[in-house]
Amino acid sequence: MAEIWFDREKIERYFKGEFSEEDKSYVEEVFSDDNSEDELNTLLRRQFYELRAEDDQASKNLDHILYRIHYDINTRSTERESVFSRRVLKWGLRIAGIIVLPLLIFIGINKYTGKVATGDSWVEIKAPAWTRAEFSLPDGTTGWLNSSSSVRYEGNFQSERQITLKGEAYFDVYRDPERPFVVTTNDVDVKVLGTRFSIASYDNESNVEVVLEDGKLVFSDKDNTKSYIMKPNDLLVYDKMRKDFSTEEVQPQKYLSWKEGKLVFRNDPLDVIARRLERWYNIDVEINGSISSDLRLRATFIDEDLEEVLGLLKRSLPIEYSIENRALRPDETYTKKKVILTLKNR
Repeated sequence: MAEIWFDREKIERYFKGEFSEEDKSYVEEVFSDDNSEDELNTLLRRQFYELRAEDDQASKNLDHILYRIHYDINTRSTERESVFSRRVLKWGLRIAGIIVLPLLIFIGINKYTGKVATGDSWVEIKAPAWTRAEFSLPDGTTGWLNSSSSVRYEGNFQSERQITLKGEAYFDVYRDPERPFVVTTNDVDVKVLGTRFSIASYDNESNVEVVLEDGKLVFSDKDNTKSYIMKPNDLLVYDKMRKDFSTEEVQPQKYLSWKEGKLVFRNDPLDVIARRLERWYNIDVEINGSISSDLRLRATFIDEDLEEVLGLLKRSLPIEYSIENRALRPDETYTKKKVILTLKNR
């Protein structure tokens, strides 16, 4: 079969965000055509090895660039383009290691890694709504980002291991006694040497949750008036309004299962269920009625859609539910889908 010729300049302009309508149509056609996959693979492999021959920076850890393009693909599209975007994302993730990453090296190595090497810039990794993103950091730390979350760090991360978190993340921290690993949020800081833990700190939620799976973790608030040394299986919940925290011993897997694509409830009350549904499905949840402490749920969901989960809630608890679809705002953005849970009189 004859080799397909690709317009490298059009592809480059598209992923830089500097594309014309003609460029956009071309890229949509190429990335939507299953028949071009082998040839595109060959082209991008060739570009990758050409770059490695020219600049040894290409051999560095560029995972953060790969996650950046996953984010761009998810968020650049409009509602009308969602079908195309899903196809591109699914195609890209399937062969990301050999196609998407070389493409990113081709279009972005000077933009990203050149600045990172000087310590003059920030690197940001994001997981858009409805997604989870696995990541690795320059020091060897690995982890996962939950839906609508991000981590951000300076280019000098190798010497100062400090990271800023918005949302929820799981960290498997590379042990280095000389350089503590610090996660900072708007409300709290945690410091570790080498450990596995999860922290959830969403701007629109009233609590920060920290779960320690293994190792030791030092928690402190922003004013350094409260601190606590966590041990494995500890759950710490920090109340942003009261500026105080509580702790309890838990099964960490319940709080970490999201990174495996599981939504797990273990005797959880309705307000906790609602908060986790909001994160999982990128929705708003409103509860009508007085929440009783004895309304609790035990269940595990894997790949169920929202209505399947709501149906189980209705069968298990004395509630009814309704769903308000997304609406177009005056600024041409969309509201989130809204679920209204109404408690029945008992």
